[in-house]
Amino acid sequence: MISIATFRRPNLLEQLLDVCTAQIAEVDAAVRIVVVDNDPLGSAKDVVSRFQSVQYAMEPSPGIAAARNRGLDAARIDDDAIIFIDDDEVPADAWLRTMLEFADTHDADIVTGPVEPLMTDAVPRWIVSGGFWRRQNSPSGSVPASVATNNTLLRLAPWRESGIRFSEALSMKGGSDTEFFRAVRAASPLRVSWCAEAVVREHVLAERANARWLFRRAIRIGNINARYRKRPQALLGGIARIGVGLPFIALDFIVRRQLMARSWNMLAHGVGMVGNVLNVDVIEYRRKKNGV
Repeated sequence: MISIATFRRPNLLEQLLDVCTAQIAEVDAAVRIVVVDNDPLGSAKDVVSRFQSVQYAMEPSPGIAAARNRGLDAARIDDDAIIFIDDDEVPADAWLRTMLEFADTHDADIVTGPVEPLMTDAVPRWIVSGGFWRRQNSPSGSVPASVATNNTLLRLAPWRESGIRFSEALSMKGGSDTEFFRAVRAASPLRVSWCAEAVVREHVLAERANARWLFRRAIRIGNINARYRKRPQALLGGIARIGVGLPFIALDFIVRRQLMARSWNMLAHGVGMVGNVLNVDVIEYRRKKNGV
């Protein structure tokens, strides 16, 4: 089962469903798709109705964690695994077959893979050259330190035994997927593996291609990292990152004449860690009363 949580991205969702339905036809397995619409106005329903094999589910409670939990609830007893992918992503060729075959070959309970940026010419050059959308990649078969839901397969049997859910308290702050997989991995000795060949590409949306959004996102990651440290350790680690990040940002301007992601993220992660200790977190996914 492929679970797609979506919120008011009908065009991107249609593109994703086109690719996923085509790739299902290429594999020798019974794979179905469930789209969880987190828009109480049901903006994804028309898109899903164009695909006879795709199931539509509504989750009116706002927040990505609620939508992911609704996806888990949609799993049937005969579903062996659930694959999470985001509505702003597009799988590379043979992504589904690669993911399924890798999970079987390596007898893995969790398989996760790389997310590469899909950029248009509208993205400023400094974002590209500064490496701001460069994501982690590792050799296939390695064990990732953390797991998210943007390109991940989870065997349902061990999850069913644990009964662990995505924390809806983190829906607006982010990091509910990181916490979920940490809890699942702690509940039982799972085989977790990285598959470098199972690639998805993420659209770099216009509203994210700017310094303000990038800084807030990096601060939020610092908020999340601090949750898993003792408060004194998180405070000292945050201050140290700020102390290192500031001079390196200045050095980047002197040497490279632009911002670089490594220094920028070092500073922002430090700010986020200190902020978490002081109970000041970035609310990245806040919605207005009308649900926007």
